[in-house]
Amino acid sequence: MAAKRSVRLILHAALAVVLLITFSSSAFAQVQSPKDFIQSRANEISAVLAEPDSPKRTERLTGAVHRTVDFSELASRALGEHWVKRTDVERQEFLDLLQRLLQANYSNQIEGRRLGKDYNIDFGEERIRDGRAVVRTNVTYNKKKHPVVYRLTQKKDAWVVYDIVIDDVSLEETYREGYTPIIEQDGWSGLIDLMKERLVELEKPAKPTKKK
Repeated sequence: MAAKRSVRLILHAALAVVLLITFSSSAFAQVQSPKDFIQSRANEISAVLAEPDSPKRTERLTGAVHRTVDFSELASRALGEHWVKRTDVERQEFLDLLQRLLQANYSNQIEGRRLGKDYNIDFGEERIRDGRAVVRTNVTYNKKKHPVVYRLTQKKDAWVVYDIVIDDVSLEETYREGYTPIIEQDGWSGLIDLMKERLVELEKPAKPTKKK
């Protein structure tokens, strides 16, 4: 039960990333500043989530997440030596499952929902040092303000997000605290089995509502 709860907590944390913060479905030919990068994604995701719910919207959102967040970098930082020990095949299986879990989770959560005028992002300072950057923002949604901090690293000619801190809760730390105990107790295969089990639960068709 504790292991399943850890997987659910991780998915809920990742869902907050999708709902509160910024991803983009477009590529950039030149390097932007980290702040410009985040602001561009904010504008894009706001436009996507303001559209009527549809499979196309979900597809665009999924593609945006996969292209913007470097899940391999996130996994490497969160899982440390457990990630280093994995083969390329094992790493890819984990990343594929993680992305399918996130897609199934946020698809269920945002179904029928659209962003309205009560959604706003205020962009604060950026700090850049040695190929890494931090961008601070405040997201207001449903009259509640959430401090959101983006941690980025520069790869080749682009910035990528590897961690996001929402209300002082780090996505990287959430992954580390949720997945590491499962690996240490049940092994890597135990984690993979749990992820597959959770995916089956999330992808089950919704039961039809009984008519009264």
